[in-house]
Amino acid sequence: MMIASYTTCMLVSEENDDPIIVEHKQQGKYIVAFDPMDGSSNIDCLGSVGSIFTVFRRMRRDYSPVDPTEALQSGRDVVAAGYAIYGSSTMIVLSLGSGVYGFMLDPCLGEFILTHTNITIPKRGSIFSVNEGNASYWSKGVLNYLQEKKFPKNGKPYSARYQGSMAGDMHRTLLYGGIFMYPALCNAPEGKLRLLYECIPMAYLVEQAGGKAMAREGLDILDIKPTHIHQRSPIYLGSAEDVDEAIKFISETD
Repeated sequence: MMIASYTTCMLVSEENDDPIIVEHKQQGKYIVAFDPMDGSSNIDCLGSVGSIFTVFRRMRRDYSPVDPTEALQSGRDVVAAGYAIYGSSTMIVLSLGSGVYGFMLDPCLGEFILTHTNITIPKRGSIFSVNEGNASYWSKGVLNYLQEKKFPKNGKPYSARYQGSMAGDMHRTLLYGGIFMYPALCNAPEGKLRLLYECIPMAYLVEQAGGKAMAREGLDILDIKPTHIHQRSPIYLGSAEDVDEAIKFISETD
């Protein structure tokens, strides 16, 4: 469908090792990077699954052959980003650079209806979302931060929520606040999530909604320029105060 739209010149998919170059006569000016089935391990158990996408504009404005390196753009070059969730309802959450909006599928009309206008993430939440099965691979700083969230010296402990679908976990974080984390692991120092079609689109949405997205202290996700299409990155994103607190705590402890 994207190829047949005559608007794209290159597609980068989580399912393909190499970029898909659109045939010259069908080419448009946009590059789309996407994860077509986020949370695919949830399908058999009817858990949350989704799709995530980022749209960039082609760097060159002439009619020269498309260069695969044109997909290697930072989050500051994003034209649009969003995700779809296929759960109890089907919903698309989208930003074109002027806020974040949600559209719910009306099965009777067969149309997406605007249901969430100008989504704003709370400055602080009370939920952390992380795969604790990886705890044996985390740094001391990450372990200590989560221990503090579970057993705080003051105040109520945070709740833990993790679906195994970034789209599902981020949708909850966007609406209710808190923090979603996929830290670096000792056996995967660059993390597990991909920049172009997981980290960057979600970071873009979170920043548009007033939140933050960091790879580590002093490095915003949107400032990273990928060197290859399936590059990975650690990520901490969500409510601005939660992300600032996590990054500060982890960097000081590590």
